[in-house]
Amino acid sequence: MKITLVCHDIPYPAIHGGRIDMWRRIKAFSQIGVELQLICWFDKIPQREEVAEIKKYVDSTYFIPFKHDLCSKGYRLLNLLRYPLEVTSRLVVGEQLERLVSQVRAFKPHLVWLDGIHGGDVASKLSHHFDIPIVTRCHNIEHLYYQRLFTSAIGTSKVKRYLSVSHLETYEKSLLKDSLVFYDISAEDLKFWKSHGFKNGRYLPPLMEFYQSHKQDEFQQKIDVNRQYDVVFLGNLYSNNNVAGIIWFLTQVLPEVRTHLPNIKVLIAGAKPINKIKQLCEEIDGVDLSINPPSSTEIYNSGRVLINPVLTGSGVSIKSLEMLMAGKPIVSTPQGIAGLPLSVRQYFKIASDKQSFASAIVNLLCNSHEIHIEPKLLESLFGTQVVQEVVSDIRSLI
Repeated sequence: MKITLVCHDIPYPAIHGGRIDMWRRIKAFSQIGVELQLICWFDKIPQREEVAEIKKYVDSTYFIPFKHDLCSKGYRLLNLLRYPLEVTSRLVVGEQLERLVSQVRAFKPHLVWLDGIHGGDVASKLSHHFDIPIVTRCHNIEHLYYQRLFTSAIGTSKVKRYLSVSHLETYEKSLLKDSLVFYDISAEDLKFWKSHGFKNGRYLPPLMEFYQSHKQDEFQQKIDVNRQYDVVFLGNLYSNNNVAGIIWFLTQVLPEVRTHLPNIKVLIAGAKPINKIKQLCEEIDGVDLSINPPSSTEIYNSGRVLINPVLTGSGVSIKSLEMLMAGKPIVSTPQGIAGLPLSVRQYFKIASDKQSFASAIVNLLCNSHEIHIEPKLLESLFGTQVVQEVVSDIRSLI
């Protein structure tokens, strides 16, 4: 089978949840013999070694730069009358579209896989031009997700999030309706779409990477009193929901923890922190900031308790799955485990307000706590066999 992937972002390096989800699926497709063509957008020109890594798994690539010149901004403003903000930056027309069509024609795909709905205009044009179906990967219920981001946004980002929400519900529903099938990251989100009359949806969980070197005792670690940090958060430090959750933790939860444990050390780690996050980490004693850490494993290993304080969102929190692999005690809000199977939720301490979140952290830090995660369970839920099932499903449909 030959698939043209239209990814809303360059999938590698996989430095945040959305990219991780795409990148692991690309590798899984390749490993089971699917030929892939990648079309994606980028802000920062990918390094030669990054492109080389992508080409290990992808037969053909077409990288599209986000444009920030005056003419492009004007074109985007005009298109805001029809499209949500994130879609306007991914419209391809004119000579660039002709070049793209020519490259896809040479590849001869059997279908277009749309990974993230914001590249949907390109996917729809390719589908119509070559008379091949679209299969869509849903990362969230986007119109609800962006509405929540709008609610939690502060300052000038409020305007940006308003433009993200505009026209989004109509656009999203139209794409899913036109898809041969759509695969949702969350079983809960899929129930939402089914309740709204969509019958072409399936559940496809995110993938986890498993290595032969993982032994059972790596999933049964005790808290090590010599760890560098007591509490660790790792995730992007710019999205509205992550930012709101971190601010809530640092300003509301951490003071509660310090009434019991005044000297705890906290690490906030991730990509592109906004100024408010930088300011709080500088002002609050015992809180360190790690920007663009090269290794998530090292970050997780440096902490005794891992946290996911995100209060709003949709889909599945990839960072919650990554924390499971670390084999550490985890405290999460209910939103942090949304969309996860019931069989893995037992490994999280769930807290919905500042007092219970603080109490859970204090309890884990003060009492020896063993983590018993069965690797075979995780592999059965999030292993590459789910992609094999997807390919079989698609073959039967087309």
